[in-house]
Amino acid sequence: MATLEGKTRYRIDTDNTGAGIAIMILTTAAFAASDSTVKLIGTAVPLLALLWVRYLFQMIVLGVWQVRRGAFGLFRTDAVKLQFVRAVLLLTNSACTFAGLRHLPLPVTTSLAMLAPLISTLLAALLLKDDVPRSKWAMVVLGFIGMLLVVRPGGSQFSWTVAYPIGSALTFACFQVVSSHLSRVDDAITTNFLTALVATIVLCVLVWMDQAEMLPALAEVRVGSWLLVVFMATMATLGQALMLQALKRASLSILTPFSYGQLAFAAFFSWLLFGQVPDKWMAIGMCVIAASGIGTVLLHGRKPAPAVSTEI
Repeated sequence: MATLEGKTRYRIDTDNTGAGIAIMILTTAAFAASDSTVKLIGTAVPLLALLWVRYLFQMIVLGVWQVRRGAFGLFRTDAVKLQFVRAVLLLTNSACTFAGLRHLPLPVTTSLAMLAPLISTLLAALLLKDDVPRSKWAMVVLGFIGMLLVVRPGGSQFSWTVAYPIGSALTFACFQVVSSHLSRVDDAITTNFLTALVATIVLCVLVWMDQAEMLPALAEVRVGSWLLVVFMATMATLGQALMLQALKRASLSILTPFSYGQLAFAAFFSWLLFGQVPDKWMAIGMCVIAASGIGTVLLHGRKPAPAVSTEI
């Protein structure tokens, strides 16, 4: 899913808001293409290998980007522990998303993962003791209704595997909280590089521990599947790069509602690649979740915020 990770210190060019929105829409298309490719790969490639290539690719690209722009402080951070926690949360988020895509239709996984803003509201109220207004609670209830319409507990298609995208939304909500703290002390590209670096190291350890089963499985992977893995990693990293460019041109409050365009792209790719079309109730549920998420963002945007930087 589209991730608004950390904060960038780029100055926003307010004359290019339209371009920022257009780039944000391309961003959602890139993330939807990445998720669609994961589903297309299926079980042909072990999950750990998928994650390893995805974060290794991002680490290399962002590292080169930092060097080319003359920023050599790749490992410079004022919050080592938070950087580690952020990386583990995002890695867990990706693992839940990838696992969900193996078992559930693409639109279902995407729409349930979009519950993250609503879960953030719940976390703010329950853990941080924030004063959440009734209007935001109404959006939470609306999003819960949308989730029920999508998964329909008790229906013939309901499965416990919906826990994967819900877990993805939960970990991403926690990830956003940590990113918010890190945005005040570290550069955005450096933070994303360190996230990819830590995730890659963790995955290297996991692959090494599981090498007895991993190596024989990798030996059976065909060239076509590896090409799809590279394409997936490219689309995910391209999405991150496009998001940086979008946020240089428009504010987060303007761009975030357009991130729900990923639901439309997910439905399109699901129809194009897998012949799966959301039924009436699923489509309504997806729209309800999108409406609740956009409503939550707009309500949050009513609070005055310092015009320093935007989240990515």
